[in-house]
Amino acid sequence: MNEQAVKGTGFSRLRSVFGTDEFGVFLPLVGIMVVTTLIRPDFLSIGNFSAMFTQLTFIALTALGASFPLMVGQVDISTGRVAGFAGIIMSALVVDGGINQWAAILIAVAACLAVGVINGILVVYFDIPDFVATMGTLYMVGGARYLFIKGYQFSLSTQEGFTLVALFDNRYLGMPIYFWLMIVIFAIVFVVIKKTLWGRRLLAVGDNREVASLAGINTNKVRMEAYTISAFFAAIAGILLTLDIGLGLPETGDGWEFRAIAGCVVGGVSLAGGKGSPLGVLIGVTLVFVAENAIIFLGCPATMKVAVQGLLMAGAVLFDLYRQKRKIPA
Repeated sequence: MNEQAVKGTGFSRLRSVFGTDEFGVFLPLVGIMVVTTLIRPDFLSIGNFSAMFTQLTFIALTALGASFPLMVGQVDISTGRVAGFAGIIMSALVVDGGINQWAAILIAVAACLAVGVINGILVVYFDIPDFVATMGTLYMVGGARYLFIKGYQFSLSTQEGFTLVALFDNRYLGMPIYFWLMIVIFAIVFVVIKKTLWGRRLLAVGDNREVASLAGINTNKVRMEAYTISAFFAAIAGILLTLDIGLGLPETGDGWEFRAIAGCVVGGVSLAGGKGSPLGVLIGVTLVFVAENAIIFLGCPATMKVAVQGLLMAGAVLFDLYRQKRKIPA
């Protein structure tokens, strides 16, 4: 009897794993890898995957930030420009201002947090539609990046005492330090979302804001926090890329916001709110990158990558709508 109970418990745990959104995203990822490898065996080479995951880091962190507004039923499309804003502020302060590297990073992050707060205020307290509000900050912040340019690039590698660029040139277990930093960040956020009261409140606000409010949750505060966190992770992504290339470029972050949202949606973050997982986001972004990489390996035009993003996102949105319709009304 006890042996049957143990077997039943093991089977139920296995079934619960197979039923997760993360596993549902993982299956098509494996499918794309298998099919592409059968056609092009060099697709699974260490060099290819190392290069792909190196590029993936920055979009993944941006997507992680963008998932927070999505989980509360909102959207933030300013994340890419915010990332570029952080990188250009940091490099301008170091090169033109002669400010210490750590102080420059803190100031850049603080500036981006202010953008997140502005997004939150516009959406939460002024009731401006989230797409319109964050599109406005997208263009304002995007334009502000060019105010710092004076006809030359901000080269961080030539600055005396700026040691972070050299640190980012090194490899640890075959990968750059920012890749491992991304893994640590995702692990921490996963625990926060899945295991803490704040994480449950975040998802509760997205699932049903009125019920969450009746339960004593300050829904406005949670939504403000979501937008602030979104800007924070976008800033981290932009700073890490700037440190990696050693140059402050105003065009950094262009187009990141839509790839980030695509990764979120593909990774199981519901556009209706109340559903999402950092692990799903990471797998979703990986799926988008692997699909784009597969297109190149199969000899298709590079312009098809955008079509692949759209196809994956459209499929994920349709699947999310299907799940929403199947939900039993409370």
